[in-house]
Amino acid sequence: MRNKVTTALAATAAVSAIVTATAFAHTEVKSTYPGNNKSVSKNLSKVTVTFSGQIRSGTIKVTGPSGTISSGKGGRDPRDVKRLAVPIKSSKNAGTYTAKWTMKAADGHTQTGSFKFKIK
Repeated sequence: MRNKVTTALAATAAVSAIVTATAFAHTEVKSTYPGNNKSVSKNLSKVTVTFSGQIRSGTIKVTGPSGTISSGKGGRDPRDVKRLAVPIKSSKNAGTYTAKWTMKAADGHTQTGSFKFKIK
């Protein structure tokens, strides 16, 4: 009887540890468009960052040789609660650009990051 109770308690503790670790995992970047260090054409119309979990809010700013090319601050994509998106102005020069983002995850944690891409 004692072995059954000990085994049951150990199993419960293991499951609890796994569930707790999962609940406290931070939302991570799943993908970006354009991809990090990738090249795209001048037809680029928006920049996005997609996360592994739901986000509350955020912003993206895109800058490069022709200055700021993002229109406004961007924000959470109304069609995908895991994505930030910002429209891009039609006038942009070839060169390397940096997208800087800030995001508040569903768990309330704020995260920041950036990635680079090239316009041909």
